Amino acid sequence: MERPAPPLHRSWRTSQRVLITVLTLAFGVLGLVVLLAGAEAGVRAWHGRADLWLEAAAATAPNVGDLAPGLSSEGYDLVHVRVTGAESSSMVLYALTLALGTVVFAGICFFLAYLCHRIHLGKPFDRVLTVGLTASSVSLVALSLLGPFLFAAAQGRIFADLGVELGRAPFVNGWSFGDTDAVLLVAGVFLGLLALAFRAGGWCQRAELARA
Repeated sequence: MERPAPPLHRSWRTSQRVLITVLTLAFGVLGLVVLLAGAEAGVRAWHGRADLWLEAAAATAPNVGDLAPGLSSEGYDLVHVRVTGAESSSMVLYALTLALGTVVFAGICFFLAYLCHRIHLGKPFDRVLTVGLTASSVSLVALSLLGPFLFAAAQGRIFADLGVELGRAPFVNGWSFGDTDAVLLVAGVFLGLLALAFRAGGWCQRAELARA
């Protein structure tokens, strides 16, 4: 007759299940929030509005408001540029970049929710999960490296449409690898290592089933 698990062990397992359930719901809700935020930003871009954050230039440069009537700014190390009245055609690349980021982040959130659900069921090792972790890793690494370039190109079109002389601007519009990009890169590498761990776990699980 199998002896019941000690109370401390049962409490630990219950805590694990509660934590996994909370993480599943959190990742699912976060995915929905990302989709809604991306949709809202896309609608604003369609109407010629956007909020841009750019690296500050020399302090002797003129104020953003002096560059064009549709610009206003507040910021320190980064300059916050609020764009209004831009032509929809100049916002296409910006909107597509936002859509790409939204799809990647929301997809990863939903995948992590599915991963937590599989762990809750006691079936974490699966080829689909390994492929999903690998795809998430590659997506984050690519986004961290290509994102700054895409945003710089998109912002360049917006400023060109508004007639902004970037040489006089108190900000720099170019490829800039910032703190957010570094976080994305580290997260992508972490998911890649996690994918390797899941693949090794899948091999061990199949080996145990073969011996059974």
